Amino acid sequence: MTMKMLIVDDEQRIRLGLQAMIEGMGLPIEIIGLCAHGIQALDKMSAWEAGDCKVLLTDIKMPMMDGMKLIEKTRAEYPDAHIILLSGFNEFEYARQAIRFGVEEYLSKPVNKKELFQVLKRVGERLSVPVPDAKESTDHMPAEPKVHKKQIIADVIRMLESDLNQAFELNELSAKVGLNPSYLCKLFKRETNKTITDYVTDLRMVKAKHILEDHPDVKMYEVGSLVGYSDPVYFTKLFKKSVGMTPKEYQSGQCAFGNHNACLD
Repeated sequence: MTMKMLIVDDEQRIRLGLQAMIEGMGLPIEIIGLCAHGIQALDKMSAWEAGDCKVLLTDIKMPMMDGMKLIEKTRAEYPDAHIILLSGFNEFEYARQAIRFGVEEYLSKPVNKKELFQVLKRVGERLSVPVPDAKESTDHMPAEPKVHKKQIIADVIRMLESDLNQAFELNELSAKVGLNPSYLCKLFKRETNKTITDYVTDLRMVKAKHILEDHPDVKMYEVGSLVGYSDPVYFTKLFKKSVGMTPKEYQSGQCAFGNHNACLD
């Protein structure tokens, strides 16, 4: 029998990320709705039928109707539903309160794929739904929906491009898209053929070259700072490794060969 699941979170990236992970596990789960708040979720619940294996995966803090109210109403209207609570590290008190409404499982953000699998496996066992073990699921995992993967990666790239002058934090980035850091790294490498770190470095080097071309009087430490490197020595080392010459040599070469009008008086 298939578990019919609703995913409720006010962040689209998290909803899509959870859907991609779950559908990539090869479990007997049909996701019948991705909802941004409790009111949408209650409307989608009308698709549940009496004999269905009902599963609700919901966040706590959401607009319109939060997760606590949704859980309360779900338990009243669908007493046989199985509820998984999703919350941030600072929402433990909400999680404790949710216990009295019959919440059976708890997941913290960012969601770890292995923990999610184990939670879903336990829920399936309670519902007497056969669930493959973790090794079998991993070895025979079907491809996640490409539209979701591509949307997640597009969101990640957009965020990377907008924050090139800021320190790169993998945990923060993965939290924003609702994925485990390790899973995000693997997904990014599969989709782009580059690690996230290499991708960021390449973006920064391209931006650095543009700065050097457009501003012949700029100082090297200023260029490094503008592309996210507070240490000018480290920036110079990375630039030389990527471009084949130091930033100063690149800047001098632009003027020597007349590649930019700013080099002319």
